[in-house]
Amino acid sequence: MKLFAPILFLICFTISSVSGQTDGAKEGFKISPIDSTAKATQLKNLKLSPVKGLTNKGIKPFINYTALPDAFKKKSGVDMTSKSTLVQPSWDIKQKFGEDQKEISKFSKDFYLGDLKTKSKTVVIKCRDHEYVDGDRIRLMHNSAIIHPNITLSGSYYSVQIDLNEGFNSIDFVALNEGTSRPNTAELKIYDEDGVLLSTNQWLITTGYKASLIIIREK
Repeated sequence: MKLFAPILFLICFTISSVSGQTDGAKEGFKISPIDSTAKATQLKNLKLSPVKGLTNKGIKPFINYTALPDAFKKKSGVDMTSKSTLVQPSWDIKQKFGEDQKEISKFSKDFYLGDLKTKSKTVVIKCRDHEYVDGDRIRLMHNSAIIHPNITLSGSYYSVQIDLNEGFNSIDFVALNEGTSRPNTAELKIYDEDGVLLSTNQWLITTGYKASLIIIREK
């Protein structure tokens, strides 16, 4: 019995110590709930120190300034702020066209373009509006026969080849209108079968009148 009593006491003391450690362990591992709002606020207010690199070394710009010599400091004598006294260029247009005239009664008659002689069997007639291109139209006739009933004159030459009769040939250009700028105007060029220029002329006529050319074909 004397031996059993100390052993029993030792057993009871050991059990009591283990029980106390277990309760202490339970309290030591107690986990408190996480406050997500507080954590987010802390992360938001967290300020990180900037990392110094190539872009934030704080390099100050440096300008290599050299003062100008006194020779360059002299005034040029030209005041760029003053009003210019230069005369503005102007041109007077002295050229007067034959068209768009108020008095055109002097063109209300037939116009004779002249006569020429050639041994060529054919001629090439070229005509164009050499002034205002305003829609002038003509009728081309050879010995009273209509070669072309309605030619609109443009800025480019209109070409027509005509076979000539032996002897007398009358070429007529009848004004069908006067376009938008009176009177009817045209430039005329005549070439032989070899491309040689035989004649050149111009006309200004009113509607219904004609410009006539006489060609004599020689043998």
